[in-house]
Amino acid sequence: MPETIMPGFERFKPEGSIIGRLLTGYGELEFEMCRCIEAVTTDLDAAIRSLFQVWNAQDRITKTANLVSSQYVNAGLGAMFATAVADIDWCRLIRNQYAHCNWYDTKSEGIMFYNLEELSRQPDKIIFVTSQRHGLPLDLLQHQEEFFKYVQKCFWHLYSEYCAWAGRPTTPHWPLPAVVARPRKHN
Repeated sequence: MPETIMPGFERFKPEGSIIGRLLTGYGELEFEMCRCIEAVTTDLDAAIRSLFQVWNAQDRITKTANLVSSQYVNAGLGAMFATAVADIDWCRLIRNQYAHCNWYDTKSEGIMFYNLEELSRQPDKIIFVTSQRHGLPLDLLQHQEEFFKYVQKCFWHLYSEYCAWAGRPTTPHWPLPAVVARPRKHN
């Protein structure tokens, strides 16, 4: 097996696997959000082109809300849509903290991360980069992954409900998922 750039993820495999899925899976959430534009416009090509030519994730979320929130309000889905948009933004913040960090682990503390960009802005002299580390216990990571899946299911449901409201029922019809509370970003 080749040597890994992330040995902590080898030592803490369940945690490393979830972190990897959160990092790579966020794009799936953006695609499902894009499908909510398609539900309104009936044009997947235009939805993808309008959304994914926008450079950053926060701007894509804002653009989606600006493009179609009023149509979801008209369909009686406004509150649900606004919540899903706010929830994907929370997922973005979770994903970004992992995408823009460095990793650290010990046998006793588990897997942790620290953010050099945040550290560079502190007024005090930097002595130890791990002085502002954040722990990620397995149960927190599992909650974060459960929340990401919940957000995905919310977008599936919104797509189904909007299409049904517009007289274009979908198969399958996605039911409203049970609410999953927003997880903490870290310990």
